[in-house]
Amino acid sequence: MEVYRLEAACKDYLWGGEKLKSEYHITYSGTALAEAWMLSCHKDGESRILPAEAPSIDASPAEGKERLSLFLERHPEALGTIAGQFAFFPILIKLIDAKLPLSVQVHPDDEYALKYEGQLGKTEMWIILEREEGAFLYLGFKEDYSKEEIQKAIQENYLTDLLKKIPVEKGDVFLIEAGTVHAIGAGILLAEVQENSNLTYRVYDYGRKDKYGKERELHIEKALKVLHTGRLAKMPARFTSENIGNCASSEGMKKQEKPRLSYIERLGSCKYFTVERLKTASEEVYRRKVNEDSFLFAMLVDGKAELSWQESPESQNPIHSIKAEKGNGFFIPAGSGELFFSGEGEWILSFLEL
Repeated sequence: MEVYRLEAACKDYLWGGEKLKSEYHITYSGTALAEAWMLSCHKDGESRILPAEAPSIDASPAEGKERLSLFLERHPEALGTIAGQFAFFPILIKLIDAKLPLSVQVHPDDEYALKYEGQLGKTEMWIILEREEGAFLYLGFKEDYSKEEIQKAIQENYLTDLLKKIPVEKGDVFLIEAGTVHAIGAGILLAEVQENSNLTYRVYDYGRKDKYGKERELHIEKALKVLHTGRLAKMPARFTSENIGNCASSEGMKKQEKPRLSYIERLGSCKYFTVERLKTASEEVYRRKVNEDSFLFAMLVDGKAELSWQESPESQNPIHSIKAEKGNGFFIPAGSGELFFSGEGEWILSFLEL
C-alpha cells in the first residue's frame, strides 16, 4: 500500500484571493490564487504526484512529478471497480477562494454536454470552509420565470434581483444539480466536489474586465437552453454531525465514559461522488478501510493531523505515517486496506459508491 500526496493545479482568475497560498499551503508563484484543483485528471489542469519525501510546501518544478492520469493509466486497479461505469475519471475536487464574487453561471447536464461539448456536465457540491461577515451566495430563482423574463433580466442587468440570495455559515453544505443558476459571493472560501468537467456557461459578470481590459465572454444562448427556470423549492439541508463507533481511543478505549470528540458525517451522495466530513481529536484514532470498490481522496481542511497505514492489507510490517497540514490532499488507491487518521483535524473524504 502507498498513500500519494498530490500537488494541485492552480488557477489565477480575477476574483481570487491570497488565502490558499498563505493558509492552505498551496504552492503558487503568483499573487492572487482563485482555485486549487486538488484532485484532477482534467486536461485543463491536472494534479501531480509529489515524491514521498517532498516537504509540505514543495516549490520544485512540475517536471519529474507524474500526472495523476498517467499514474492511473499504469495502475487502473487503483480506481476501484465502481469507476468502470464511467468513460472519464468522474471527480474533480477544488479549493476555491472568492475574494470577489464569481460570475452568475450555470452548467449543463451530461446529456447536453456530451452531445454538444464532448465532455461531462457538472453537478457539484460546496462545503463552506470560511466566510466573511455578511457573505452570501446565489442559488436558483426566487420564483418561476419564463426564459423570456430571464433573458430580459440578463440584457437589462438585473438578473441578480431574480435569484435566491442565501447567507452562509462555516460548515454549510450545498449539493447543486446541473442546470441550477448559481454564484459564489465575495468573502467565501469553500471546497468543491464536482463532476470531472470544466464547462461553465457565464450569464452575468457585473460588467467586469479581465487583465487585458476586455469584458469576459458570456454564454447566454447556451445557458438559456440548459438552465432550470423554476423556483428552487428545496434547499440542501445543513447536515447534523453524529459520533460513530469506529472512532476509537488511542488508549484502547480505557475511558469509556468520556464522550468521543471525533466523528464522521455523510454530506451527500450522487452517482458521481460521495462526500463525508471527518473530524478527529488528538486522543482518538479513526480507522478507515479502503476496499476494492473505490479509491479514497482525503483532504485536510483544518488543523494538523497524521495518516498512517501498513505496507499491505495483509502485512504485519510496522505502520508507516505521513504528516498532513491544512490544504494537503492524498490519493489512496482502491484495495489499500486500513488507514488510521489521528491528530486534531478536519478532513473532507471523497470516493465512489454504488
